[in-house]
Amino acid sequence: MKAIERIKRYGLKEYIKTCLHKQPTPKLIEKYKKKYGNKIPIEKPVRYQQTFWDITFRDESSGAIQEIKNIPSKAHREPDDERDIEEAIRNGQYELGGSNWRAISWKKSGKRYIYHEEKPKEKPRRKIIPREQIKEVIEGAKMAGMSSEEIGRMLKEMLK
Repeated sequence: MKAIERIKRYGLKEYIKTCLHKQPTPKLIEKYKKKYGNKIPIEKPVRYQQTFWDITFRDESSGAIQEIKNIPSKAHREPDDERDIEEAIRNGQYELGGSNWRAISWKKSGKRYIYHEEKPKEKPRRKIIPREQIKEVIEGAKMAGMSSEEIGRMLKEMLK
């Protein structure tokens, strides 16, 4: 495996530690950035796995049999063949044009790994509730005999 492939797979810091048996200093990191380009990952990238399946389908209405090879699943961090086969069956049914096609047999034909840096997590967004719905809740609370402080607390909890 070439150095650039190892860097893309394990990250520059881990490559310097394990392959070069040195401590990753800013000077050494800058040297390898110049050598291999600025797009190389510094930290260890996240590894996603995508599997490919050969699936045989049968049409329920006509009884026709069709085989599709190399149907991909989605890329996931954790491997799970059951989830992947379900995704591949749905993709195969989409290609054949309907859910009347049922999977008879399947076989894993391959897998590939996708490496890339993890995106920073976004802050959770607040719920947006329409004004009409808020008005209905307030009117219902007033009819139930709630005080304005109780209604305010209830609305605050709803909007969290």
